[in-house]
Order: sequence, then C-alpha cells, then structure tokens
Amino acid sequence: MNLTEMAQSAHVDQQRVEEYVKNGLLGAGHSTTEFDESDLYWIDMIQCFQDNGTSLSDLSGLMPRCRQAQAKMTQV
Repeated sequence: MNLTEMAQSAHVDQQRVEEYVKNGLLGAGHSTTEFDESDLYWIDMIQCFQDNGTSLSDLSGLMPRCRQAQAKMTQV
C-alpha cells in the first residue's frame, strides 16, 4: 500500500508515518512509498509506546531490538 493508504489504515497522518520511516522505526532503509500489513503492526506498537511516554529518540534504539525478537520468535 502507499503512504496515504497506510496513514488511513493506521489512523495517523502521513507526516507521522514519514517521521517513523525517517527515524528508522519501521526498519532500516524502509521506503516512504511502499508499505505492507506488517507495518500496521509496527505503527500500532510505536503508537502504544508513545502513548506511554516513550520518545521517538528512545524508540529508535528500541524498535530494532523488538523486530529482532519477533524474528527469533517466528523462527521457532
């Protein structure tokens, strides 16, 4: 899906999604033009952390570890 569709599906504005991409929260080298269903999960996760007071700067260090942990769990 494109940026507009992702923002609508995630119930956030496009600038927020672009900010997440810019900060590497959706994965290193992620495009701002192509998204998939897994990105909805990660945007929801980011929103949850932010709702609980976690800054984007802190999330930049945390989200890669979350993705690694999820990858390990799905390999089992």
